[in-house]
Formats: sequence, C-alpha cells, structure tokens
Amino acid sequence: MEKEKILSKLNAKDYNNELEMILEEKDFSSNIKNLLLSMLYKIEAGYIDYINVKRIVESKKDYIEQILKIIKEKCKHIKQIEENTEEGKDILQSNKSYHIEKIERTIKIVYPNEKKLLYAIYEIDDRQVYLDEKYNLIRVSLSELLNLGENINNTEVLRDFNGWSWNTVEDEILDIQTNLIYQNLIYLLGIKFIKDWVHTNEIKDYVKMVRETLEYLYEKQNAEEILDIVYRLSILISCKNNQKEKQRLLEEKKVLELELQRLENKAQLLEEVWKSKKETIKKIREIDSIQNDKKLLEEEFIKRNKKLPEYNKIFSLSHLAEILTKQRKKLILSMEEENQILEPNHYVKVKQQIKKQLELLKNIEKEDTDEQKKTELINLQKLFIKCFIINIKRAKEKDIIINHIYMYRYYEYLYIEKQKQVKDEPELQKEKLELIQNLLKRAYELKVISKVFLEEEKNLEIIENILTTKIMNLENITLELIQENQILKLNIYDVDILEKSIEIKNVDKKDLSIKPNKKTKLFI
Repeated sequence: MEKEKILSKLNAKDYNNELEMILEEKDFSSNIKNLLLSMLYKIEAGYIDYINVKRIVESKKDYIEQILKIIKEKCKHIKQIEENTEEGKDILQSNKSYHIEKIERTIKIVYPNEKKLLYAIYEIDDRQVYLDEKYNLIRVSLSELLNLGENINNTEVLRDFNGWSWNTVEDEILDIQTNLIYQNLIYLLGIKFIKDWVHTNEIKDYVKMVRETLEYLYEKQNAEEILDIVYRLSILISCKNNQKEKQRLLEEKKVLELELQRLENKAQLLEEVWKSKKETIKKIREIDSIQNDKKLLEEEFIKRNKKLPEYNKIFSLSHLAEILTKQRKKLILSMEEENQILEPNHYVKVKQQIKKQLELLKNIEKEDTDEQKKTELINLQKLFIKCFIINIKRAKEKDIIINHIYMYRYYEYLYIEKQKQVKDEPELQKEKLELIQNLLKRAYELKVISKVFLEEEKNLEIIENILTTKIMNLENITLELIQENQILKLNIYDVDILEKSIEIKNVDKKDLSIKPNKKTKLFI
C-alpha cells in the first residue's frame, strides 16, 4: 500500500482544476457546480481508504477520469427541481429523487446531495450490455444487473468512506442482492474484466468468455453452477422491477414448454417431420423444374414481379435463378435440420437445452419470489466461498495472502439482505469456517500474521474476531494480553489507540503464543 501511495503522489493530477474547466462550459446553477466540486473533494479524500479496505478497485485516476468524462460528454444539463412543483412531485414518486433524460443528456434532481448526484451521473451513462441473440432469455436481465451493480459499486467510495472511517450505509444501497452478486463477480473475474464487458463497443461473446474464464480459474462444475444461479437471479430481479420483461419471458416460457411437449411426443414428432420433409422435397422439385426449363423460368419471373412492389422487382432471369438457388439451399438446410432432430444424440441434446432454458424461467410467474431469491443467493455464496478457498490455496506470496485477508474482512461486511450481513448469515457459517481455516493456515505458512494461542481452535476464534474489526489498516493492529483481577484480556489497538478488549476464558498461560503484558503486532 505504501508503494501505491508514493506512486499516487508522483502521478497526482489537479482533478479539481479539470472539473472547474469543464464546469465553465456548462450552464449549471452555482449550487450544482458547488455540489460537483464537493463531490470530487470527498471522493479524493476517501479513495485511499477505499483502496486499502476493498482491494479490488479501479485506480483513482481511472475512476475520477471516468466521472469527468461523463459530466463533460453526457451531462448537458443538471437541473435542481423544487419539491413543491408538479415536476418535482412526479420525480419524487419514482423513489429516486432524480430523473434521467438520456437523449436530452439531462439530469433533473430534487433534494440534491453529492451521493445522489454521483449515482445519477453514473446512471445517465448506462448502456445496453451487448449479448448475442442466442442469449435471448438473459439479454435484458443480465444487462440490467450489470448496470445497476456497477452504479452501486461506483458510488461506494462516496457512500461508505469519508476520509477517516468506513461505514456501510445499508439504506443507501439501491439493491442489496444486485450489489452482492456484482461484488461476487468482480472478485471472481476481476474489476477490469467486468468493466470491459459493460463498456465495450466491440461485438464479443462475453457470456462465453465469462464461462471459459470461470472454468479455467475455478473448474467447470463450479463455473456452470455459478452462472446458472446468476442468470436465474438476474431474471427474478428483473421480473420484479420490469413488468414488460416479465411478460416477454412468460411468452418465451410458453413457447419452450410447447416445444418440449412436441419433442416428448415421439409419434407426433415423427409424423410432423415426415410431413414437413415431404413438403420440402416437393418445393425443391418445383424449383428444379423451373431452373431446368427456360419457359417456366420466364413465367415465374412474370408471376413474381406482378406481386412485388416497384422498388423490389426482380430485374433479370439470372437474378431470379440466383434467388431460386438460395431458396433451394435454404430448403435443403431445413430438411437436414429436421432429419437431425431424429438422431438420438441430437434429440437428447436439444431436449436438455430446452429443459435448461425452462430451469432459468422457473417461478417467474409467481408474484412473490423473495424466498426463491434468498435460496439462490445463499447457494451462490456457498459457491463463491468455495472459489475463494481455491484462490487462497493457490497463493504463494505474502502480499497476495494479505489481500485475501482484507477481501475476507470486506466480504464479511457485505449485506446479504436488509439488516443482515454475510458474517451474520447462519446458513453460511460452515462454509465460512472452512474459509477462515484455510486463510489462516496459509497466513501462518507464509508467516503473515502472529498466532495468539497455540491451540488451533481457540486461536482461530480469536483471530477471526480480530480480523472482522473495522480498523481501516489491519497491518496497524497491535495486540496486548493483560491480567486484570484473575481475568485475562486481549486488548486490540489501532497503532496506539485502543479499539476493543476481548475477555479470554479457560486458557492456560502455557497455551499462549505471544507474551503477556507486551504489545505484539498482529502482522509480522
């Protein structure tokens, strides 16, 4: 971290001056301009702590330059709207207290403050994340999840860090579930990968790239299960907030159910394929007859042109011959596909694909899907912890393990639902115990932290308690064991400031790994 601070100073830029130059060209009110300058000041004040606590973040340079770019290019107007006006009342009904007009590049905001303004700035930059048509079922919901997750993530530094403390404000997280999923993804894939996906202008199959990357890093089974859960959650979240998308997916579900019924009725399927094949063969023969007879070709030319509008006329016999050749190829391809569905391996594969698609859409017709979302989210966290452990076991260097210790602490404080953080979720205690055991084992092997007790179970309990402190810089932690009236206490200091004391029970002094009445640094 010291190296990063030195580099930050060497590469320091006067972003305040850059923002002022941008604002000189904008017709914003003085209140909005002052809010933007205050916003930037608070971001700069909190960013070092943000990097230190979270670890997987953009550089301050990239983060701030993106904000300035959005303000310069996407924000033609930022208007403060009074609450007692008709427009103000309409905006407040949306529960956002601001309104975005992308085409006009306008933000309208009631009760403006730095946090709301920053979120609105990011939202005006939202874009449809490209997904190929073959990902039809998730192309809307996954794009919504990534955009919302990124916006929540991007405002975290201003929301939770004020330059001297870290305090997660639950009520200011727009969607707790989306945030947790997004944090899972940026840990598993890296912040750059996710940012590139959301903001790329290239036509790339990122869904395939995500799958391949997860398979490479965390094994195929884990990758498949993670993505299936993420896709199902994205659909459930979207269907709750987007009725138009819910209706579209319900129609898609009906089509898939009918196709599955068709495939499962083999006698009817054989009859349909045979009838379709006969009709296709008949059409191919008709095309062959026309192409092999000049008189029939001329008659077809006249007949077709009578039906076509002027701008779409067939301009020559050779043009018609080319059209007929393309139609013939299409018919042959259609017949080959129909034949293929009768091949056992292909038949089974198609059925499995349809069933998997229907699995993504299960429960979307329900009005209340909260319980289903909670179950899916818990299962996702179990898989996430499994992948976290894989990364810990791979770690060969002290710096990497230190990063994992910080990320473990950050993860524990993420909200999994209202008024409940990951550290308090009873259904994850078994998995988190395995995680901290592996983390401490690797930390001891690489001589990263000191042991307090020789007894493994007691030591794990105490170290876990210490590591979930909100001391900003964990490497500043100093421990002191003292005896007070027959009671052994462990004092935990942030450098020289007492953070908290833990009473130690049922411990023989022979089991101590650090000396009593002497301050010992936790990190070696």
